[in-house]
Amino acid sequence: MNHLIIAVTPAGRERYLELLSHYILRDPGISEWHLWDNCRSPQDRRYLEALAARHAQIKIVRIEGADGTNLSVNRFYPLCNDDRAFYIKLDDDIVYLPDPFASALYEHAVRERDRCLWWSPLVINNAICSWLIKHHSKVALSEWLSCQANDPCGWRDPLFAERLHRKFLSAIGNGGAGPFQVPSFDVSLSRFSINCLGFFGADVAALGRRFCPPDVDDEEWLSACLPSILHRPGRVAGDLVVAHFSFFTQEAELLKAGLLDRYYDVAGLPCPPYSVPARPIRQRVFRTLRALKRSWVAA
Repeated sequence: MNHLIIAVTPAGRERYLELLSHYILRDPGISEWHLWDNCRSPQDRRYLEALAARHAQIKIVRIEGADGTNLSVNRFYPLCNDDRAFYIKLDDDIVYLPDPFASALYEHAVRERDRCLWWSPLVINNAICSWLIKHHSKVALSEWLSCQANDPCGWRDPLFAERLHRKFLSAIGNGGAGPFQVPSFDVSLSRFSINCLGFFGADVAALGRRFCPPDVDDEEWLSACLPSILHRPGRVAGDLVVAHFSFFTQEAELLKAGLLDRYYDVAGLPCPPYSVPARPIRQRVFRTLRALKRSWVAA
C-alpha cells in the first residue's frame, strides 16, 4: 500500500508550505506528495514548480479551469482513485506532524477499514477536536465550546486559537502531545472541518464522482452526507495529534502573535519573512465588541 499526501494550495501560502514540506519529506511512510495546483496567481504557481523541482517525491496535479475556489478542489478528488493507495489530504497550513505520521494514520485505517469511510488525527485548532480536548483530554479549557464545526469560539475566535496553540506548544516543548490525546471517536451526521483527512483510493474508485460530486461543499458532503448514505462514519484517531494553524477568521491575529515563528522553532527551521494579511472586517468588529464587553465587565 502506498501513502500519498495531497496538499491543497490556495494563493499566497509559501510561508506554510515550507514548514509542511519539512514534515512530509522526512516521513518514510510517504511515497509521493501530490500538490493540487489550485493557485490563484502565477507567482504561487511558480513557487509550486520550484518546490517540485527540488524534490523528486513531489508531483504537481493540475486540472483544467482550476480557479482557486473550493468547487475547484472538488474536481481533484476523482484523481485519488489508485486502489493500492491510502491518500491523506492535508490543508497547506498544517504546522506540526508527529513522527511517524502517515504510517500511524494508515494503521488506524487498516484496523477499521470495513466500518469507517475516512480517518482524521486529533487536530489542534479544529472546532470539534477542541470540544473533544475540553471534555476528554487532560488539558483544561475554560471556554464554552459546542460540538459544531462552526462554533463561534472554536472556529472564529482568534484569541481562543492563540491560547490553544500556546498550550500545545508548551506541551510538545515539555515532552509531547500526550496531555491532548483523547479516545478515538466516530464522526457522523455532523459537519467536520477536514484539515487532515485519510481515505482509501479504492473507495474513490468504487464510488466515482459520488465520492465528492463537483457541485457540493466537500466538507459537508464528506463528513456528514456520504457517511450517512453509506452507513460508514468518519473517525478521529485520538492518540495522533497534529496542529492546524488557522481559519481565515483567525490568521491575521495568529501571525501577529508570532505563533508561526514558534512552530518553525519546533521544527528547528528559520522562519522565512512573511507579511501579515489585513484582518477581515467581521474579525475587526468581533475584536472591538470583545474589548467593549471586557471594559464593561471591568467597570
